[in-house]
Amino acid sequence: MTIMVADDDPEALENAAATLTGAGHRVIRVPDGRRAIQEAISHRVDLIIVDVSIPQLNGVETCHCLKAMPKTNRIPVVLTAAKKDPEAKSLKDRSHGSARILRKPYGPDELLDLVAEISRNGKRRP
Repeated sequence: MTIMVADDDPEALENAAATLTGAGHRVIRVPDGRRAIQEAISHRVDLIIVDVSIPQLNGVETCHCLKAMPKTNRIPVVLTAAKKDPEAKSLKDRSHGSARILRKPYGPDELLDLVAEISRNGKRRP
């Protein structure tokens, strides 16, 4: 499974990438929302994990853009947010189109369980 992780916190990005690669996934790392959209268009991606507070386009805006484009609208998007993050307030209504919300800090097992659950529910392409 190819998973994109978009986070501007280098430690969070590397921790997620290490967990996912350790479980056999291919990981694309990006630091902002614009790059996330570019990479999703350029590569075959099975899952996108986006922090709500990334620069350029925040995670919610990135999710909206991805869901609006035919090439990326079937890719499941998981939004991550710290409990005290001001951007997290916008996640309550779920109108952003994400598959799930993952609260930070999360552990390796929680991340892998989430990836497995989304994978079980079906991939975006036949």
